[in-house]
Amino acid sequence: MADHRKDTAWLCKQLPGLRQLAVRKGTVQTQQQLEAIVETARRGGEFKEPLVLLAQSLGVGVDDLMSWRPGFISHTDRPSVRYVCPIDLCAREWCPEPSKKTPSCEIGDTQLRAEPELE
Repeated sequence: MADHRKDTAWLCKQLPGLRQLAVRKGTVQTQQQLEAIVETARRGGEFKEPLVLLAQSLGVGVDDLMSWRPGFISHTDRPSVRYVCPIDLCAREWCPEPSKKTPSCEIGDTQLRAEPELE
């Protein structure tokens, strides 16, 4: 992964699942390591290598872990607002979907911020 903002967006989006996996398959130390990685990401530091090592310790394939895919972009009319990282740390974006709750920034521990679409 070369783009740090995309790396951070990936971590943010996957963090709930990684936390669950750390609880199920890891130890308290594993959970602490994951939270240290989150804190490093929150400060804008490099976290890829420790994340890969943590994933390997949990039996997660590194290729699966590191394949970041942007969300699906619909060909319908774009909404007038999009939601972005509230702490401007990553490249995560989300467009409102009917009956879907606004996702949270898992690293910043707050909801994504609404930002008007530019024409």
